[in-house]
Amino acid sequence: MTAIIFDIDGTLTDTIKVDDKCFIKAFKNVFGIDISNQNWSEFINVTDWGITEELILKHKNRIPTVIEYQKMISEFVTLLQYELNTNKNQFKEIKGALNFIEYLKSKSKSNLEIGIATGGWEKSAVLKLKSIGINALDFAFSNSNHFKTREDIVSDVIHKLNQKHKHKINKVIYFGDGIWDYKTCKKLGIEFIGIDNSKNNKLNNIGAKTIYKNFSDYRLIYKNLKMKENTIFRI
Repeated sequence: MTAIIFDIDGTLTDTIKVDDKCFIKAFKNVFGIDISNQNWSEFINVTDWGITEELILKHKNRIPTVIEYQKMISEFVTLLQYELNTNKNQFKEIKGALNFIEYLKSKSKSNLEIGIATGGWEKSAVLKLKSIGINALDFAFSNSNHFKTREDIVSDVIHKLNQKHKHKINKVIYFGDGIWDYKTCKKLGIEFIGIDNSKNNKLNNIGAKTIYKNFSDYRLIYKNLKMKENTIFRI
């Protein structure tokens, strides 16, 4: 059985800008620290938990308290909800994402399962997915609430699918947009397919072999997956 796992920001949802804006503002409001010039790719763990921990270690020489994490999550989600209420155009899907998810669901009897693995916190991830019509809880879903590393987050999704199917997952394909997504897949030994909606060529430059701008031609993507994996899906 094959697991198709998706990242969220920049992969399923076109929300990187609003996510960054709200995270930076929430961090300033909660910790009083301006992180507007940070490069996310420089962090050891590019997850909401990991970034928050590394920044507080850097600026305050300690790790955040549980209460501080809770305040950060609450403030971040509140800001995202405000932006969603005032300008929903900041929460668009990556073109064709919802159609591709629904198409894969229609093939659910074809020896495949869907999972979602994000470096974001649970509530923010659920909010962003809901904004484009996806219920995260319909799928094997893992996030930064319980895991600091992306490797652990993706592994948790695989574990959940293996529990559901009695360890029959023998192939994993991960769709992501970040350099950290590519590196995670390399570490775990799973296949990576890139989404480059912004056309920045970062994934191509680091060696990603298969990259799509979006999911607009989702039937072709599915067909290419079948051909590439020697008919890993049974229709």
